[in-house]
Amino acid sequence: MDLESLPWYGQFLVFLVIGIVILGLFYYVYYSPKQDDISRIEVKIDEVEMEIKKAEKKKNKLAQMKEQLENKKELLEKLKGILPEKEEISQILKNIQSNISNTRLKIFTFSPKPEKVSEVYIEKPYSIRVEGNFHNLGIFFDQLSRLKKIFTINTLNINTTKRGSSEFTIKANFTAATYLYRKGKDNGKPGKR
Repeated sequence: MDLESLPWYGQFLVFLVIGIVILGLFYYVYYSPKQDDISRIEVKIDEVEMEIKKAEKKKNKLAQMKEQLENKKELLEKLKGILPEKEEISQILKNIQSNISNTRLKIFTFSPKPEKVSEVYIEKPYSIRVEGNFHNLGIFFDQLSRLKKIFTINTLNINTTKRGSSEFTIKANFTAATYLYRKGKDNGKPGKR
């Protein structure tokens, strides 16, 4: 049987069958495996894009953390300015004794107490007992509050004196404390610096 002897619709049908077979072979041999490869690649692309988004979030978080760290370092440097170093303590104590004398208070006791160590600072308290009048004591506390370094007054006791003088009407006992910045965490035991 010859292809030319078939009627036109028969020839058309043969070409159609041959085209479908070729198209089927093309689809199953070439197109379908490539589609599977494309699908796998698209899944990998989605996974990589998700990882990129996660990495970008981490990068942004890292940038925020670096900024916070810089802010904390700046704050620490500012705080170091008001927390004296060990070498400055003697000068600060001389200034306090000078302020007491300048305000016409009489010093009876000026003695160190045991240090209190915390994670960031060391508290250095001093027991002080003075005699004078209330106005001069107020001036002394005002001068103490104006010092650049941190000083606190604790356990303040004020009693009247039995003297009749207008310059010495009260006795005051208090604890004045300054704070030292701890440079490292390796000195976590009291007394070590």
